[in-house]
Amino acid sequence: MKEDLLYSENKKDNRISLLDIFTKNTIKFKNLIKYKFKKSRKAEKLTLESAKKQFEELKAKKEELEKYENEFLKYDDQLKEMDYCLIKSNDLNSVISCKKESLSRRFFKYENVNIDGKAINALMFFGKESIIQIEETIGLLNKDEISIEKTYKLSKFRIKNICDLYISYEENKYVIKNIEPLDKEIYGTLNEITNKYEEYHLQNKEIRDKFIKAFSDAKYELNIASPWMNNYVVNNNLINMMENLLSRGGSIKIIYGIEENSSIYHIKKDSNNRSKNRNSDIIAERLKDKFKYYGGNFKIKKVNSHNKLLICDEQYYMETSFNLLSFSGEYDENSKDIRDEGATYSTNIEVIKDLRNRYFDF
Repeated sequence: MKEDLLYSENKKDNRISLLDIFTKNTIKFKNLIKYKFKKSRKAEKLTLESAKKQFEELKAKKEELEKYENEFLKYDDQLKEMDYCLIKSNDLNSVISCKKESLSRRFFKYENVNIDGKAINALMFFGKESIIQIEETIGLLNKDEISIEKTYKLSKFRIKNICDLYISYEENKYVIKNIEPLDKEIYGTLNEITNKYEEYHLQNKEIRDKFIKAFSDAKYELNIASPWMNNYVVNNNLINMMENLLSRGGSIKIIYGIEENSSIYHIKKDSNNRSKNRNSDIIAERLKDKFKYYGGNFKIKKVNSHNKLLICDEQYYMETSFNLLSFSGEYDENSKDIRDEGATYSTNIEVIKDLRNRYFDF
């Protein structure tokens, strides 16, 4: 009986011992499974996150490439249309007309930018890549993302290694007045082909009419050279026309004055000139005081010159025998007593720049 009991106890202990071992091994195995599963999930998570990140990067790159591809296809189609002009046209004039029309249509889409004919003419001589860069700049200008002074006065904006854009601001729009290539060969070719300008003679009343019209024509700068001024010509009406231009944001520069000759032969004439000079000085001071609130937009300078000259923006100039600020030019067609005056009117831009630099650089 005792032996049976001992056997039973041993058997019980053995079962407990085996159970402990089994339990421990089970726990150990479970922990191992949990560890493997956790490691597997973590690796899977890292792989998915990495794949997702790579996918997003590739997607962004694809969209960017598609954007550029669409832009280049657009430009390519437009430039092919220009090249088509070479095929369908029979002579140089037809090619030029076709390309001008094509470029005008192309840039018509910009709501806040206008391009003058002279600038369109210049664009015809640029290569495809240059035109693309010029149009990108015009696109930024259209969105007001380029800092350009909003005034009639021309501002110059350089597109690196390509050209200078000459831009004014008129009637709430940017206007590209001209495009000057930096490449000397293109610049020379452009001048040879497109440097055409008006030039003709004016006489008597035509001169005075053109002078008066200049005050309404001018958008940013009017230059006047006249040896003398008098109250009959520089009257309230003319002063009002000056102020209207200044109030529009334009500027006016006047040079006047001529030295008196002290030789005996010219005593009588000099006496008259002295009187005209004194009167001119008085008028000059009156104009300075009248327009002092416009600051540097109104300038008047006494010089020693018999020159008579009018420059209106970069539109035209007029060189004349007509004393613009002291002769009213009131011609009576029936009178035999006619003081004949003449003038050369021209739109030659290069001469305009030269004259302005020579006489009105102050």
